[in-house]
Amino acid sequence: MRISRNGKNEHQMNNKMKNLHIPYPMTKREGLKTIGVMVRKWNITEKGDKQNPSKRNLDKQIRTLHKKMKKESMVYTEYSIEKDKYDNKYHTHLIIHHKDIDKVNQMLSHFIGGKEWKEREIGLDTFNEVNGKYGMIHTEQIMNENQFRRYINKTNQSKTLI
Repeated sequence: MRISRNGKNEHQMNNKMKNLHIPYPMTKREGLKTIGVMVRKWNITEKGDKQNPSKRNLDKQIRTLHKKMKKESMVYTEYSIEKDKYDNKYHTHLIIHHKDIDKVNQMLSHFIGGKEWKEREIGLDTFNEVNGKYGMIHTEQIMNENQFRRYINKTNQSKTLI
């Protein structure tokens, strides 16, 4: 048996390295479902005007949303903040790995001050959307998680919140 410099044998070190590698995604291991989300958020000024938040402010708001969802149930969130093509505004794409879609929808509605979810069809795609005082959200079922992840990473690398 070979002993390394730090006093552990080679077999113990190899087992540690094996535990670092996850052979399949977290969602498969935990039995979670996934949903794709697009969020357009705005802040209301004292005069009542709608103002698009900065990228940094959006990042903070998404992290806070994740913390609140995490308290309710097991949730993993991947997100990317993307700049609009024509305006100097931002929107956010998320992949939410969840156990209870009703709790997720409730938290998303509360996040933008909305109440009523509506189903909308565009071509063959079906979206659920909610409009609220502080923005709008639409969600969709993810058919191919890697393809959707590639889509949200087209301009910025996504971040994962566990």
